[in-house]
Amino acid sequence: MNNNQDTWKNRRYNGVRGLAELPYFELTEHGLLRLTVDEMQGGIDAHVHFALNAHHGPKPDLLKSHPKTKYYVNTDGVISLNNYIASNQTPQDISNMLVSILGSLTPAGSPWTETHTIPNLIAEMDLLNIEKAVVFPIAYGFPYGDDISEWYLDSIERFGQKDRFIVCGSVKPTLPDAVERTRQLEAKGVRGIKLHPNFGFFTTDDRLAWPFYDECCRLNLPVLVHCGLIGRENPDLEQAVGYTGLHADIKYFPEPIAAFPNLRFVLCHAGSIQFIQAVELAKKHRNVWLDIQGQSVDNIRTMVSELGPERIFFGSDYPIYPVSYMLARLLIATEKDSTVRRMLFSENACRFWGI
Repeated sequence: MNNNQDTWKNRRYNGVRGLAELPYFELTEHGLLRLTVDEMQGGIDAHVHFALNAHHGPKPDLLKSHPKTKYYVNTDGVISLNNYIASNQTPQDISNMLVSILGSLTPAGSPWTETHTIPNLIAEMDLLNIEKAVVFPIAYGFPYGDDISEWYLDSIERFGQKDRFIVCGSVKPTLPDAVERTRQLEAKGVRGIKLHPNFGFFTTDDRLAWPFYDECCRLNLPVLVHCGLIGRENPDLEQAVGYTGLHADIKYFPEPIAAFPNLRFVLCHAGSIQFIQAVELAKKHRNVWLDIQGQSVDNIRTMVSELGPERIFFGSDYPIYPVSYMLARLLIATEKDSTVRRMLFSENACRFWGI
């Protein structure tokens, strides 16, 4: 690849299989991507999920293997690597994803989430030299059926490969029981707490969340937060499925980050299209880390250049996307610096999680 000319910038790849045109991958007989870069071993994917069924939604068998993972996105669509990742989705793709999420919360279920299981993720990890994955449940704040954290923990225990996962819990931090819920999850073995303002209908600067942040400090649990706008928010459609893309606006993040300097905050998606603001927050506050999920090749390079590589992770957001979607971006962005490549692929996460 001629990186001096960055010929990939204007390239469009035909789905996941098209990424095999890059010098980092080969296609298996089943049409999946296998990593072929020898120096890339022991990777850590800092941002994955299993099925997100809750509320009235049926719970898929997370121990079941499926021939094919049904990702939330259309993996046969055209891919550009130099845009925010959601820009590759058509309006129909986004509508399908929201309908699938709605199905996972209702008795009808979702044919997508049935395949979002532990063995399906591990199969993908093994092809791409990913040793461990940091697993995020999402707490919606429902009065019942909101036990995804325990479901994940129990399923991983029964599957028998606990060493492959770093499991986080999730709470809605503005609820009256958020502190007690956090204590319960920590006692069950979670390593951090995931927040999703859009699904939980809260903002991170809500003072009702302050006791929760205090408790996470006391328990030394990092807080990992869905962060930033994607530029394609659709309030009318989102309201219909019980979601708002506006609560994750980065404008809500500076106050809690400054108020709790001893609490580590991971800004998931590195602020999405607000990544410049995310980088500035991380430059100002040493307790801020970024995962690169969704970011373009050029944005990853900018993050490394402006912030330095020490507080940046690789993350895929599986099963929204295949793991390879973001791995391809990381590999191109770090083509000229194997040290930075290893830091983002594994070493920073090892240091963060004390591995």
